[in-house]
Amino acid sequence: MNHDLIIKATNRVAIYATGALFYWIFIFLAITVFDLTIFRERMTEMFLLSLLGIFTLLAAAIILNLMSNLSKISAAVASSRQAEDVPKSKTKWRMVAVLVSFPLIAACLFAGHELSVQRKKDLLIGSAEQLISENQAALSSLADYSFSPEFVKSVEHTLNILNKIDKNFPEVMLIAPDTIDGKALFLGFGGRRYGNDRDAIDKLAYIYSTTREERDYLSGVFAGTEANYRLRVEKGNYQLYFPTTVAGKKLVLYFSDFQRYGKFGS
Repeated sequence: MNHDLIIKATNRVAIYATGALFYWIFIFLAITVFDLTIFRERMTEMFLLSLLGIFTLLAAAIILNLMSNLSKISAAVASSRQAEDVPKSKTKWRMVAVLVSFPLIAACLFAGHELSVQRKKDLLIGSAEQLISENQAALSSLADYSFSPEFVKSVEHTLNILNKIDKNFPEVMLIAPDTIDGKALFLGFGGRRYGNDRDAIDKLAYIYSTTREERDYLSGVFAGTEANYRLRVEKGNYQLYFPTTVAGKKLVLYFSDFQRYGKFGS
């Protein structure tokens, strides 16, 4: 067996595996620190499992080198002939290529994240438009808002059915303006909360907490000065306010979804 070939092969595998490990750590840190969602669940799991393969290659190269005592063989062979020097220009270009590759990888990660987010936005908006167009009859029953046990149960029953039609459909709530003790606010119906059998309901339990910007937006919608949807994305959380008119009445549907993975891959 040619020990030179074994030495070169194991050293090369160790160098490549170490380089791959550095790239893997860089990509993992970039995705974790900046909350990037790029690949689908299976691709993300494959990326995480690839670390095991890198360590396996690195460990195999080290173990083979130690078991064959290649370091001593390498020293004996090196002493019997002149070592080959790598041209400085070639080493320089390799270092430049490695240094440039990191910002390029970071740029690709951020670009993939933005494309994945845009795909999710399009899907969420498409889901909202589809729900409204295909369920006009069901939504028309929610157009005449009046806070009462019957209305609350009807809203939650209707939205519960719509949520269960498609397991991939985002969570849906109905947002309506109201007042408590003369204070203008908004109430939210649906979501994870469903009606109960009690006739008496507490309006305080349905207060929909908002930021100042959200209150200004919703006030504009119900006042007729705002007609555009509002979409917010933060750390994988997608929040869409989608105003529409059903039976001549203004409705605001709130869609929320959490996307842990991206939209690329299998």
